[in-house]
Amino acid sequence: MDKNSANRINIIGAGEVGSAVSVDMNKDTVYKTNKSYWDTKGNDYLEAIVFPLYGAFVSEEKCQLFGDVSGKKLLEIGCGDGRSLQYHGEHKASELWGIDISEMQIEKARQHLAENGLSAKLICSPMEEECGIPKDYFDFVYSIYAIGWTTDLEGTFRRILVFGIS
Repeated sequence: MDKNSANRINIIGAGEVGSAVSVDMNKDTVYKTNKSYWDTKGNDYLEAIVFPLYGAFVSEEKCQLFGDVSGKKLLEIGCGDGRSLQYHGEHKASELWGIDISEMQIEKARQHLAENGLSAKLICSPMEEECGIPKDYFDFVYSIYAIGWTTDLEGTFRRILVFGIS
């Protein structure tokens, strides 16, 4: 099956626990479902997954995975309401970019950043799709839990590599 097709077969449940099951998946249906979730319920769960937190027990302050971002260009995959972008903006990143499948989240990010004296180039698109993000441009491309929402993990990682390190 063509990787660019709207329908893909995904393998679910492979590994030591049990046997793999093939599932026909229409990515447009998945996009619609994901977008609907993030338009309506998404913010109910964002509190523990935005910078400086990586989850309930790990933080950027503790781990220093990014280090000094001053003067750096950052792209967040699945930017949600913009709070992680805000964190990097407050730490003097030179450019903030975000992509999210939900127009509602993009608008919330735009408003939140503006309320905090920041701005970002925000793009509403599935992370798997070509959407005008520059190639070989960014110092950091990151995601906090959003990659799990992709319909094409291999393709998404391939695209992230192309956005690359400048």
